Amino acid sequence: MRLARGAALVGTVWLGAAAGVGGQTPGSLYGRIVVSISYASDGAVERSDLSRLVAIEAGSVLTETATAQTVRNLFATRQFADVQVEAMEAGEGVAVRVVVLRAFRIFTIRFAGKRGLSRDELRRVLPYFAGSVYSAGDVAEGASAIERRLLAEGFPNPKVTAETAFDRHRFDARVTYRIDSGERARVDPAIFLGPISPYSAEQLRSRVKLKVGQRYREAKASADAVRIRKFLHGESRLKAQVELIAAQPEKNNRIAPVYRTTVGPEVVLQTTGVKEKPVRRALDDLLEGQAFDEDLVLQYAENERRLLQSKGYFRAKVDYKLDTEPDRVVVTIDVAPGPRYAVEKIVFEGNASASDATLRKLMVVTPKGVPIVRPGKLTDQDLKGDLDAILGWYQSHGWIAAKVGPADVQDGSRPDRLVVRIPIVEGPRTVVARRELVGAEHTDTAALDKLLSVRAGEPLNPNALRADVSAIQGYYQDRGWLEVAVRDEYVLSPDGASAEVTYKVTEGLRSFFGKTIVRGNTTTKTDRIRQLATWKEGAPFSEEKILEAQRRLSRTGAFRRVDIRPEAADPSDRGRNVQVEVQEARPLSLLYGFGYQYVPDAGENRNDPFVVGGVTDHNLFGGLRTAGLEGQIALSGRYRIQVSYRDPFLIGTDYPLTSVLFAARETIQNVDLERLGFVSEVAHTFGNYLRTSMRLEYQRIRPVNPEDLSIIETEEFPRADQPIEEATIGPAFFYDRRDDVIDPHRGYYVSLAGKYAFPVFSAEARFTKFAMQGTWFQPIGRAVLVASGRFGGVFPYGHAEVPVPIAERFFVGGRSTGRAFETDLLGIPGGTLDSLSNATVDYTTQARTHTGEGVGNCANTFSDPIFQKFDCSSGPRIIGGNGFLSLSTELRFPIVGNLGGTVFYDASQVWRSFSQVKLKFEGDDGLRQSVGFGLFYMLPIGPLRAEYAWKVTRRTIPFEVVNVSVTPAEVLPVSPTPTVRESPGQFFVSIGFPF
Repeated sequence: MRLARGAALVGTVWLGAAAGVGGQTPGSLYGRIVVSISYASDGAVERSDLSRLVAIEAGSVLTETATAQTVRNLFATRQFADVQVEAMEAGEGVAVRVVVLRAFRIFTIRFAGKRGLSRDELRRVLPYFAGSVYSAGDVAEGASAIERRLLAEGFPNPKVTAETAFDRHRFDARVTYRIDSGERARVDPAIFLGPISPYSAEQLRSRVKLKVGQRYREAKASADAVRIRKFLHGESRLKAQVELIAAQPEKNNRIAPVYRTTVGPEVVLQTTGVKEKPVRRALDDLLEGQAFDEDLVLQYAENERRLLQSKGYFRAKVDYKLDTEPDRVVVTIDVAPGPRYAVEKIVFEGNASASDATLRKLMVVTPKGVPIVRPGKLTDQDLKGDLDAILGWYQSHGWIAAKVGPADVQDGSRPDRLVVRIPIVEGPRTVVARRELVGAEHTDTAALDKLLSVRAGEPLNPNALRADVSAIQGYYQDRGWLEVAVRDEYVLSPDGASAEVTYKVTEGLRSFFGKTIVRGNTTTKTDRIRQLATWKEGAPFSEEKILEAQRRLSRTGAFRRVDIRPEAADPSDRGRNVQVEVQEARPLSLLYGFGYQYVPDAGENRNDPFVVGGVTDHNLFGGLRTAGLEGQIALSGRYRIQVSYRDPFLIGTDYPLTSVLFAARETIQNVDLERLGFVSEVAHTFGNYLRTSMRLEYQRIRPVNPEDLSIIETEEFPRADQPIEEATIGPAFFYDRRDDVIDPHRGYYVSLAGKYAFPVFSAEARFTKFAMQGTWFQPIGRAVLVASGRFGGVFPYGHAEVPVPIAERFFVGGRSTGRAFETDLLGIPGGTLDSLSNATVDYTTQARTHTGEGVGNCANTFSDPIFQKFDCSSGPRIIGGNGFLSLSTELRFPIVGNLGGTVFYDASQVWRSFSQVKLKFEGDDGLRQSVGFGLFYMLPIGPLRAEYAWKVTRRTIPFEVVNVSVTPAEVLPVSPTPTVRESPGQFFVSIGFPF
């Protein structure tokens, strides 16, 4: 219900936040029962939003505290210029009226005239944004800020005036800045403040790119400061500092950049054992973030020694010395790499309770073995980390007094080998004799007990103690006790073999959620924002719920900024109001670009450039809904157009709904398929790792040119040249425990998806389908071992003449399954299908009668005159299978920087039916194997991969030439009978890891 301002009130009493009462004493109204609450406003207001923030309740006693809270809450929304609480006697009680006067909000900000800068640059300098409460002072300050920015960008005489149009119906303020930037000034010679001797100003000016007479830009002037500094560094003035501090206006529309400059003394490098240039280059790199001093030289020495050790020079020495003279600093670097070593063996001494194999698994340092995986290099840093890891293992298993190291590195059996001896003093193993929780008075101790990992009768683990303290604190803080303090204590027995553990809890005061105050939203509905804040007023306060609301609001894409700030607890009821302040982003976003796809197995569509475009509204009707139109069109005729809609609250629940209406033309081998349909999916995330969804889909699939179908397709699927409609429904589960989504090094993930095709409307497809994948990641030194398995099946049922649609069958081969084979071209000759060519991979050449003048293109391949009458289309072609299995293992290792390498093994196959799937290698119906290697470069969006794979076994396959212009098709004679020899392997370039 919306409220409007009523008539002037007569004989009423106004109660301020802590003010006295005009006309009557406060005591005559405070303390009485509130019999009614009404509202009035001078503009449209959502009553539900208003009443939510009013602390006065009908049936309760009117208090000064509740009145103050009401005024404070309403003002905090920044929607109101004035708030009044009026009261009048109503028998023995009091009638309360809340009157609000709407504040104007900035709705749009426009820039008119000769701007000089882009709109985005101008918006960034304003002290407010769209959605802010209108302030004449802020608008005026915005004009001044724009002038200052234009002046800094080389406009010496900018003029900016602000105009504001007020919409008194919607209480919107539309601000327009009229800008006359004038002409951008030309550059005058740069001015240098500070000592620049022995250089002249002209020498320094010669290093800049912003030349005299050019148009001034602050960004270019700042870049020139960097160029001058690098020039001075190159002149051995490593202490030089250059900073752009001003743009000084001169006569005749000129501006001179002003630089604060310090040249400093000459730094002379004297090196032994290493060339001067790489040292200077390394010091320059370190200078990017700090000044030149002894700490910087020390940092270089440590880095250089660490680098030499990583290359095998364990006993390398890097010494330095600084001699300061009046006009120069002499830096002496002495590098002595020494001989190259590798670790021969690691010897543990004193490890009576832990096997050598157990301790070696904790170490990064390994004896020399397989190259790359076990290079045998030894560094002080790695060795220290290994000692800490071993000590951590002992302490976490009860040997809390254990001592590990220091390590003793000795010469091995050969001059280039080292033996690492690690002494260990285990001491007694400590077992928890008793565990006690003290001070937990207002919580479920049984539930708290389940969170604790330290238990009586088990070895004492100090790490587990600290984890238990965090668990107890988290348990309390999620239930409102924000001031809780927890500390752990343990008392050892005289022999150190047992310990009594005590957790001492000081609960403090409990806090609760108060009012939720939303502000800054001009388009987004307040109740939609509240739905993403899942707490309820009066519930125990929880920081976790605050963080979750922050994540949810940020993920919507509707806001440029989200700031959630709890207020201090109210002493009277320990309630904490929460302010949710948002800055709305532009609702519309545009997508445009182009790309290129190379399709090595799609007949004539090998080189396929394409363009993409789209528009998306991230806040449709202010409800945080997303709607978009996207399209991709390729030169070959391939396209995909889709209209999407996403609602984060399906029927007010926390289950987001995504619906897509699509039309597409895609190529599976050389068969062009058209799809038309829609998809709806409801998803939900349980905890931090499990995502589930339910997907409903309806689509029509048909070949664009039925004559492109192969012999296999026309014989095995009698209705493949007719449109097939399908309706499917099915769940999907994704459980992800990887440490990183783009570049995982540890963990695993498992996915499972299924769908069931059922009859509805014109849908006639009948099948059940599932696919599953599991992938595991394990670090081995600096490398990562990855193992992945995928399998799936399609189970047709019902009418035999209605096939499983080609687009629903499984295809194997390509950049992620069977990398030695062409994309989607794995199959079993003579086993997957029983057709004329008797093979999944159809190597037949289809001949059609030539029309028009001249001879057919078959004459280019075959010499027999009969072929001059035909046009030929060669294979291979494929239609997939109803069962597949793919196994892969891959070792990923770093090379240098973001460059890495891989070695891999794949075994994959597709079968006619899921019942034929078997774990068998090669042969007539087994898994086809691939081995290969590759390089990858890690980009922000993922790795760019280049890989080559070889087939473990190559095959020779006969093929036939078939005249498909007649019914039934006939085999044309070719002499001698040709054969097809499989290629040795395949080369792929792609983005993203295969699993």
